[in-house]
Amino acid sequence: MARRAAATVRAWCGGLVTPRSRGPIPKWCSATCRHRAWEQSRAAASGRSAVEVVERRVEIPTAVPLTRRDWARVLRELTTQLDDGRVYDRDLATLAAELSALLDAYRRRQHLSHAPDLRGAKVLGRFSGEPS
Repeated sequence: MARRAAATVRAWCGGLVTPRSRGPIPKWCSATCRHRAWEQSRAAASGRSAVEVVERRVEIPTAVPLTRRDWARVLRELTTQLDDGRVYDRDLATLAAELSALLDAYRRRQHLSHAPDLRGAKVLGRFSGEPS
């Protein structure tokens, strides 16, 4: 009986083996444990190392498309980054081209919506109606 009690922690995975009252003393706690032990010994016999597969959930941040309400905040942030020098000089030419395209689109739409005229006005001081 002492031999059966000592065999309760012999599983390959480190888990508990529950021996029956009669019959051979099991070496594994389950068929899965037996299979993993076989894979390990097979890998060792072939000279390769066994790989333990660890499954985990990885959250990947995805970009959410901006809505019309986000644009004023984004343009304010761009203004702040330009003022603080956080935009590289090498990026200014590309940024100037995109801002020019943005202003052209604004002017094309301006006459339809009666939006403020941006030429010579202090409207560009702040966006979304904030005081300058």
